[in-house]
Amino acid sequence: MCTWIVWVVGEFEMLSRLGAALLLLTVLGLALAYFTGFGFSIPIEKAVQADLRAAASPVLINQKILAALERDDIEEADMYLEVGKFMNYEMPAETMAKMDDAHALSATVVRNTWQFGEGFVTGQSDSNAGLAGAVSSDLTVVGDVRDIAAEGTKFLTGQEYSELILGLSVVGIGVTAATVATGGGGIVAKVGISLVKAAKRTGKLTKEFAPTLTRLTSDAVNMPLLRETLRATDLRDLKRTEEVFTAYGRNVRAAGLVPVMSKLSDLNSAVGPSETIRLMRFVKTSEHLDDVTAMTKRFGIKSRGIMELTGKASLRAFKTSFRLIEWVAEGIYGLMMWIGGLILMMLMRGIRVFGRPKRA
Repeated sequence: MCTWIVWVVGEFEMLSRLGAALLLLTVLGLALAYFTGFGFSIPIEKAVQADLRAAASPVLINQKILAALERDDIEEADMYLEVGKFMNYEMPAETMAKMDDAHALSATVVRNTWQFGEGFVTGQSDSNAGLAGAVSSDLTVVGDVRDIAAEGTKFLTGQEYSELILGLSVVGIGVTAATVATGGGGIVAKVGISLVKAAKRTGKLTKEFAPTLTRLTSDAVNMPLLRETLRATDLRDLKRTEEVFTAYGRNVRAAGLVPVMSKLSDLNSAVGPSETIRLMRFVKTSEHLDDVTAMTKRFGIKSRGIMELTGKASLRAFKTSFRLIEWVAEGIYGLMMWIGGLILMMLMRGIRVFGRPKRA
């Protein structure tokens, strides 16, 4: 019995000393972290997943997929499904069956054929197939001539017209001529021009970014001279309109527009035309365009879903670097419990002292 009591007393004293040592090390460690700013980093993917986990549950992702399928918006459904895969969320079997049906060959062929034709003729669409049609019509100058005639007629008759679409169509004809002359060197800018026109038509171009693009376009085409040329041209004669503005387009100065169009072409390469148009609503400045482009290069088609769910439209908005003292502060309750436990361990010595029998 006496041996057991001696062992317990010894253990109390050991715990007391250990608690004092750990408390001292904790205080020194916190002081060092505070004064040196020591920290650590995590991969950007982990940071994004952490924010997504807080913003979107598997149930929410499933609801968004089903809502997109209900609207026959396959691109939207695909995007949210990719977000779900990124988060390792398992979607219900019924949802996956509906996705398979939406991507069935017969449904895809009918839908894409109709959308491509509509985009080629009108230049208006927000689906990949429709936008492919719109871009194709611009690459053959059919779309540019159509838009010059349409917007030019509105200008001549005093109606509200889009100076941006008009100017970009003239630039587009000029770029087409340059593309032929350089063996394809202007394709990148041409694709970007078509995407901006589509974004303007579908309302995805922000009111903040539109004036910047309009100014760059007006400078490129010499808008006062362009208006005079429109007045002197019979826009009902599309063949003559093409000839006049092909000649005019060779003199455009598109150097200021090319960087923007190149970035849009990069977006298109990363996520396709439909997602590029939808992502334009996050672009209010050229810097925002850089941010969105960087996001898509890292996360591809998932990018818009990440932005919409987290409210963050740039990689730098996700916290990947942490100062150790900040990380500790976020877990302040855990720190308090740790220190309290150490103090309790130190008090174990006091318990032994108070319980020590008096010597005779």
